[in-house]
Amino acid sequence: MDGIIKSLVVIFLSALLARPSVMECKAADNHLADIEIRETNGINREMEFVEFSLQIPLTDSNPDLIAIDKNTGEKIVCQLFDKHNFKEENIALFQVIFPVSINAHQIKNYDLVKTTEPVSIVTDLSYQGKDLDLIIDNEFYRADLSKSDESRGKNHDSGHLRELLLKLGYNIRLFRTGNRMHWGPNFQKKDYVNYETMAGWDNPKIYRMDTGPYLIHTLRRDLAPEHPEIRLTGNYYFYSGLPYFKFYSSMEMIKDVWLSLLRNDEMTMDSLFTHVAFQRPNGQIENLAFSERYQTLEEHHIENNAPWVCFYHADKGYAFGSIRLQYDIKNEEGFASPTYFPYTKISDGEGGGKYWNRLLIHEFPLFVPTGSRYIEENAYLVFKTGDKDKFSEILKWSRILNNPLQVKVTRN
Repeated sequence: MDGIIKSLVVIFLSALLARPSVMECKAADNHLADIEIRETNGINREMEFVEFSLQIPLTDSNPDLIAIDKNTGEKIVCQLFDKHNFKEENIALFQVIFPVSINAHQIKNYDLVKTTEPVSIVTDLSYQGKDLDLIIDNEFYRADLSKSDESRGKNHDSGHLRELLLKLGYNIRLFRTGNRMHWGPNFQKKDYVNYETMAGWDNPKIYRMDTGPYLIHTLRRDLAPEHPEIRLTGNYYFYSGLPYFKFYSSMEMIKDVWLSLLRNDEMTMDSLFTHVAFQRPNGQIENLAFSERYQTLEEHHIENNAPWVCFYHADKGYAFGSIRLQYDIKNEEGFASPTYFPYTKISDGEGGGKYWNRLLIHEFPLFVPTGSRYIEENAYLVFKTGDKDKFSEILKWSRILNNPLQVKVTRN
């Protein structure tokens, strides 16, 4: 009899010890998802952001979230952005972003939980202004998206990048005297005298802005200036603690149109650099003084799928480049949209200015039917050229950005 009682006591105490505490029950009640992050490309990542979508009941559509490392217990504040409420389905859909550090081939697991703890966090990312008139800062650059009365090319309420202050100890202002610095996408109908650009938008019909400690994001969407056949989308992504920003653009033909010009990935600047460098799709790096580039680039143009292109100053060492992340010209049926002699061009502007752009249609007008699409995403990087390996920074970031972390989200 004593043995039976003793066994029952042991069972009772074991059950009591195994029962979750009040705090554990509360954490379980607030648990939203399990997050698995995998590094599969052999790259040590000192600080990188992971982004994923999540949906929860609409009744709890604005939670404060933290990611808790299941191994170390580290708590990381999350930022939510691009929120949408679907009342009929009682669902809130949004994007989640938070920073991680992860070693090559490592796997990390996190609990994503709602929290009532204070979640404010201060980073180097900030902004001033409102609506489309914004100036955005982090430790590496200052991006000016505001309008200016300096010229006709800058006085539109477009929310397009007007100039960029490259910090890194230089404080070099990258700009173009007559136009905004970011001048693509742009387009021109057959028989039209002038071409138009996304920078010529005035208060695009759809505009959204998200702000937070890790990301400032703007989305614009409307018909193209003077080209109602083209529906444009343009998204900027400015991050804390990173020396680049991203830009996503889409040009969708919603009506048939004849075009004599179609370009994208165009950055135009005054005479602030001495050299152009780029990587060909086979991995070969070309490094050319502006004054010596002509013959090389005439004989072998820069490919439209070149991984990256940059301008740099040989003596001072500052550089600015475009890392190509997405280049998709498939139409809505999955076939190639019309292009004519596409390549990446380095051009001379007035007063010694220089610019790169990705040509899609030029020199010969093409009929572009409804359903044609031209999509791209680029990361624009400010960096210093290396003493021994001039392009180590842009090569590093090109490798990282084109091989993102794998994120798996599991709901209970």
